[in-house]
Amino acid sequence: MDKLRNFGRGIDDVLLPTFAAYAQYIIAKESEIRSTRHETHKYGFTDRQQLDIYYPDRAPTEPFRAKPVLVFLYGGGFVGGDKVNEEYAHSLVFGNLGHFFASRYGITVIVADYRLISHGAKYPSGGEDVKLAVDWVVNELSKKDGYESIDLFLFGNSAGGIHVTTYLVAPDFKADREKVLAEERKGAGVLLRGAILLGVPFHWGNEDNAILRGYLGEGKIWENSSIGILEKEKKKGAEPKLPGVKIDVLVSELDPQLMFDSAQQFRNEWKSVDTTYDVLEGHNHISPQLGLSTGIEREEAWGVDVAKFIKSRATK
Repeated sequence: MDKLRNFGRGIDDVLLPTFAAYAQYIIAKESEIRSTRHETHKYGFTDRQQLDIYYPDRAPTEPFRAKPVLVFLYGGGFVGGDKVNEEYAHSLVFGNLGHFFASRYGITVIVADYRLISHGAKYPSGGEDVKLAVDWVVNELSKKDGYESIDLFLFGNSAGGIHVTTYLVAPDFKADREKVLAEERKGAGVLLRGAILLGVPFHWGNEDNAILRGYLGEGKIWENSSIGILEKEKKKGAEPKLPGVKIDVLVSELDPQLMFDSAQQFRNEWKSVDTTYDVLEGHNHISPQLGLSTGIEREEAWGVDVAKFIKSRATK
């Protein structure tokens, strides 16, 4: 969307104008978005830990040996965000994301709420919530007919991407990761095949504020950042391994410069994992998800690429 360039790059600057710019296009597709069947389930021990699951209305266009399942965690700076934005575009976000991947590509989509600072969130609670969502897939979804074999993909944007990365790199979750990791599928069950990390600050440079201290801990903003965790693990000779997993790192063209810098540092720091990197042309920090299900080709192009990534990682 051409007008995005006029909004600048600062997240606070682009937030409201970007939402306003996309509302009409999302609302125009309301009936289509609402046509995708979905359910709400509790996946954790608090009322906040709930997820919406969006089901494909048809089989994937290509035969899969296992069902592709995409778990999405939105952004919100540790203080905001909901799986359904009740105050915007007739409550169609993030149903538009679920509809896009489920209806067009036959991918089952989970959009999960996670604990914010107002719910007592404190590092590593974001990784804990990802772990609990994965547990729900293993213990509940895989018991449904047709879901006996699942290729799992984790997708995190901004703060949600920080939580996904925490799950992938922090030693707290090593044993849990190993339950869903393998080079190749050798039967039924849930197998982690990929992660998509969109607009994720893998560190915050010299930034120090109350929100970062509140979630990451006083004096631990660097230590508990994704790169800080990786550095610490590598010094111990315990760099995390993710056999069979590929990571797709995405940055929007109009993202703050920190996103570009930290993404490259993240890839350079984590050499043992297979990563790809791409820049979403014309998008800013807020716009990618809002462009899905609008029917506008260039707005949805990045989603098409994510679907291709998922298909390329699926076990046949």
